[in-house]
Amino acid sequence: MSKKQTNAPPWQAIEEQAYHAYREWPIWLVLRERELAAHLSLQKRSEKSEQLTKPISKEKSS
Repeated sequence: MSKKQTNAPPWQAIEEQAYHAYREWPIWLVLRERELAAHLSLQKRSEKSEQLTKPISKEKSS
């Protein structure tokens, strides 16, 4: 945990939070990319299963 300074200006806390967010950004991007890849693979699987279960309709030849 960070030490609280009683005489520190209010912007200093915001600056510290921004620094930590900057440092954590690449990690967050990797985690988000994994989440999106998992979501997209599940979506593709469900679309494929819907196509396989959909009955094939025969069109009339004119």
